[in-house]
Amino acid sequence: MSAFRNANGLGKKRPVSSFRKESSADDDITLYNQRQGSIVPWSRSPFEELPKPPEPPKEEMKHSDDELKVYVSEIPWSDLLLEIAMTTAFASLTDGTPIMQGSDVASYCSFFALVWWIWASQVAYNVRFRQSDWLHRFFVFLQLLVFCTLAAFTKGFDVTNGIANDVQEQNILTQLKFQDAFSQQDIEVQNYRNNRIPTLNARGISMTIAFSRVVLLAQYVIAFFHASRTQLVRGENRRLKTTAFFVHIGSLLFSATCYFIAYLVIGKNPDETDQIVKIILWYLPLLVEVAAHFVAASVPGRVRYSPEAIYGRSSTVFIIILGGGLDKITNGFQYIVGNISLGPGTLALILCAAIIFILIFTLYFSTSEGDKAGNRRALASFFFQFFFLSSLIVTLQGIAQMLAVGSIGTAMDVPFQFVRTSSALMSSKGFGVYLNESDYSYDEFHNLNKTGIALNSLLNIINYGIDDAKDNHGSNPAVAYNYMLQADVALMSTVLYNVHANPDPDSMLYNKILVFLDTDASNFSVVSNSSFHDIAEMIITENATPALWFYAAGGMILITLALNKMVTSLPQDKYEWGQTISRLLMGSLVIVLTALDVNASSDILDANLNYEGSRIWFFATHSMVLPPYALALAVEQFIELCLLYIAGRSYELLGIRYGRSLRYGRTPTGDLENFQEVEMRKDPRSQPEYSNPFENYSEGMGQVRSSSPTTLTPSVSSYAGRTYHHHKRQSTDSDSRPLIS
Repeated sequence: MSAFRNANGLGKKRPVSSFRKESSADDDITLYNQRQGSIVPWSRSPFEELPKPPEPPKEEMKHSDDELKVYVSEIPWSDLLLEIAMTTAFASLTDGTPIMQGSDVASYCSFFALVWWIWASQVAYNVRFRQSDWLHRFFVFLQLLVFCTLAAFTKGFDVTNGIANDVQEQNILTQLKFQDAFSQQDIEVQNYRNNRIPTLNARGISMTIAFSRVVLLAQYVIAFFHASRTQLVRGENRRLKTTAFFVHIGSLLFSATCYFIAYLVIGKNPDETDQIVKIILWYLPLLVEVAAHFVAASVPGRVRYSPEAIYGRSSTVFIIILGGGLDKITNGFQYIVGNISLGPGTLALILCAAIIFILIFTLYFSTSEGDKAGNRRALASFFFQFFFLSSLIVTLQGIAQMLAVGSIGTAMDVPFQFVRTSSALMSSKGFGVYLNESDYSYDEFHNLNKTGIALNSLLNIINYGIDDAKDNHGSNPAVAYNYMLQADVALMSTVLYNVHANPDPDSMLYNKILVFLDTDASNFSVVSNSSFHDIAEMIITENATPALWFYAAGGMILITLALNKMVTSLPQDKYEWGQTISRLLMGSLVIVLTALDVNASSDILDANLNYEGSRIWFFATHSMVLPPYALALAVEQFIELCLLYIAGRSYELLGIRYGRSLRYGRTPTGDLENFQEVEMRKDPRSQPEYSNPFENYSEGMGQVRSSSPTTLTPSVSSYAGRTYHHHKRQSTDSDSRPLIS
């Protein structure tokens, strides 16, 4: 029983006294090695030999009588291909549906949960049963097909579609289209298409996920077939129970059934009840499958999850997602050049984004895993990473949008200043007097040139409006004033085009701008100072809304990092406790910054187009949202570096401090000195149709000739758990090794 508890991370509990415990290399060699390796010198000579780090004590693997021992294949290209396909699938959602409102965040995380689980459940299978054979290669192709198909159903994805009440917004949008000379038939056809696409997407997602469950189910059935043929209790002539396989197979059958039912429930014209049932049928199977993994790890016939493989896959996905976020961030840089927004403030904002990106990377990889992660703890940590990755993705999208909003806010100062100056000139000169270029300052003239609109073109519109008011509207100065407002809205549209922030044609803002520009200036019910003010505020809110949730998402990165560490293993000493607590406190402090959102729903601009009410809009449009977050991450990194150096002094083995490159806690590193090349007895290019994961194909391997006598030397590899023995071999596509935890 004790062996079972230790194997699943349920053995001896670490006392709370570790909160005050000093560091000791004897207690955790892996943590000691990581800390020593993380102390990076300013410069190091490449001509000096690096001292070897102390090796963790050797620990023999012990399997209980009701546990299966398997031999899996390491296929790096297959893993990487699967992870790239997964990240591409949900990245297409970002391109098709930008994250702006809080509902967009909920929809994005909901879709990411579905995509992430397809990948995570496949990884959980691969680290236990995957073989290098043609059948598994075919399954890789099918999973790639699943992710590619999901990418086709991301356009306009909204998890609340058919549930949230948007009738009022749709009525306003319909009225605006009527005012812009749309016919009733055109509006009905367009609404039919807009309502049909989400339904098609939901049905496509349901069927695609159902197919992915069938693919994974087939893999478990084949593995169960081999287990039932080959597994015998050690030392006894009786077969081992394979209850764990029935748990997985049962959960996957349940999931596939739910998604097929969801496809049928949605139908062609689902009502609100159907949409609610759809959500239940989508996410209930996910919870059942997660629970099935923990149940399967506790019943006869269980197979251990390899912490090394799990953490390796998690780290790779983190890097790919981080790279995708960087691509999204840098994509907007090209629209800054040549615009009014290019300046020292924008460059400082780009610097803040770069600092945030680098610090998130270093904070993730400076999280130690220790030597004590058990089987179920490693599994729980792997699943818990979903919350960290969700926070990371949303934060990266928020950074990209904050960069764009800073450019929009700076560029919008040009039309705001133009309407202020023009309004003041029309009042001071009196009605009927033309406006001239000499009435404007050089800065205003120069800034308009940067936007691509000549001042003279705008003045021609205003002066034409003055003539029209005198000749056709009884010298009504309000008509001339409306011409000036229309000219300024046209200037706003040009500004948005220059910074690649054009509103969606189906959005309220786009249709309001269209109606405002196409309506006669004498129609005061449509063209007025009030409607102009609404358009100006809507441009700010629709682009700066991510500022309302950015600090919450950014703070959750630090909090989920700290919690994920505690899920993996409790802190080993007071310095690890300090790291964990500082992340929780700093993350909470960042979330507190959302207090800037107070009164965010009130008026944003006063009569003179100056910011009022909540300060969050001023912060967003003046590039002041990212610097506090960058500062918080920098302070957290400084605190952790201080803890790292203080912990280094506390080791009794400080005299053997060695220098080497930064060694991340989540990335396994091998002992290259004992590396030996071996070859399979059979041609590695010849692949069987299916390899049995319960048979050891590594026995009887020959050796490759070398300049010195070589032997197949066992080496030690320790990663976030125990120390294991396996043969170091050149990684090939048919590489099989004992699966360990």
